[in-house]
Amino acid sequence: MKKGILICWIFALITNLFAQNKESIVLNPPSKDRGKTVINALSQRASVREFDTTRISHQDMSDLLWAANGINRPETGMRTASSAMNSQDIDIFIFIENGIYIYNAQQHILELVVNGDNRKIFSRQETDSHPPLICLLVSDISRFSRGENTQKLEWAAIDAGIVAQNILLFCTSIDMVGRPRAGMNKKIIKVLLSLNETQYPLLNIPISYKKD
Repeated sequence: MKKGILICWIFALITNLFAQNKESIVLNPPSKDRGKTVINALSQRASVREFDTTRISHQDMSDLLWAANGINRPETGMRTASSAMNSQDIDIFIFIENGIYIYNAQQHILELVVNGDNRKIFSRQETDSHPPLICLLVSDISRFSRGENTQKLEWAAIDAGIVAQNILLFCTSIDMVGRPRAGMNKKIIKVLLSLNETQYPLLNIPISYKKD
């Protein structure tokens, strides 16, 4: 009897591990011939406070993440967003209705971090409607090859700002909206995402289509 229970437990564990591997989301290649010009996007860029709740399409999410901090020079691994000493310290976590994922730029996929809808941790009130997508920018300052922590945190803040601007300009270019926010419960977020002492949540950006 005990042997049978052990076998069932092992089978369930293996099944769960395979399920976790299958829960990665393969993103579409970026569509590079869409959207407004940079000048037009700059002229229309604005932060909003109200968000539509329509789910973001797979292509839009794929293009958004590539524009934010994807690899645009595969031969060198360089990114769409510059970073201090090319440290590539910014990771993008996305919060959507079925889970939290981290963007893997090398493979252009989303890797599951936490199951379930956790968008409410960014809300100020329980009654707030949640935007369909929230990007969280986290810097891992251990990737900087030199500098004291104070300097590394300055570089991290600058790098997060560059990624945020990529996100906001892309959103404007295809008639989506967003808002960069520094306010959030960082202690809860660090526990939820199992972040270590060198990983710092810096900005969160709720994103949606334009609200009618």
